Amino acid sequence: MYPIDHFDALHREREEVLRRAEYERLVSQEMFKQRMNQKFHRKVVNWLGVRLVSWGEKLEHLGTIAERHPAPTTTTRVPVYQLSKTSPHH
Repeated sequence: MYPIDHFDALHREREEVLRRAEYERLVSQEMFKQRMNQKFHRKVVNWLGVRLVSWGEKLEHLGTIAERHPAPTTTTRVPVYQLSKTSPHH
């Protein structure tokens, strides 16, 4: 009887070791996925930040050009009520 009991104990121990190994593999795999996901999000946020700064700089540049050289239509404004009186469609 002794060798059979010993075999069962070894079998249970082996199963437990396999369960732990599988659990550790799953944890490691999940941690890897999270790291890759974080890297992806960081890259996307970095790309978006660079683009927003670039667009902002271009808009600032356009704003300084407009201040130096205002468009002729912005110098004299016509009130809306005058536009409706002079409209040929009315």
